Amino acid sequence: DRAQAEAVSETACHLLHSLDPAAAQPDHPDNMFLRWAALLHEIGISVAHSSFHKHSAYILANADMPGFSRMDQARLARIVLAHRGKLARVAGLELDDPDWRLIVCLRLAYILHRARDGRGLPPIGIEPTSRGFAVTLRDGWLRKHPLTAAALEDEQRQWLSIGSGLAVRSTVARRPS
Repeated sequence: DRAQAEAVSETACHLLHSLDPAAAQPDHPDNMFLRWAALLHEIGISVAHSSFHKHSAYILANADMPGFSRMDQARLARIVLAHRGKLARVAGLELDDPDWRLIVCLRLAYILHRARDGRGLPPIGIEPTSRGFAVTLRDGWLRKHPLTAAALEDEQRQWLSIGSGLAVRSTVARRPS
């Protein structure tokens, strides 16, 4: 689903650029890896819908991919593997590894586009905290999307399970005066 992959990619890259403005450069390695991971995160659905993220990671780690070193493929596979499910699968990464930024951006983009309806998202903010990350969304949007709000609550538990944190904050939209 190219439209879905593109939507996830745009949101994930927007979040990354909020966390690291230098990564907004098109040729920045983190920007490129996150974009590739977002565009390819569902490739494993062609194998099976169940555990497709594992199939996607396997394909990316083992396919002949001219232009990508084995280390590049392993990094891409790790980011894709971590885009859903238990973060413990990649808990071997040190908590200060920069790939966690890519992982949080891809996971949040995947969750926020879970409805696959092509509708736009409200303004989203993300920032690093001393314990992990904090994401900010409009309160009204979260109330109108209870399944996504529940998925974000589960996401918070996933980050706690690896000794990190994800705070989800809501803001009240300002009315024009």
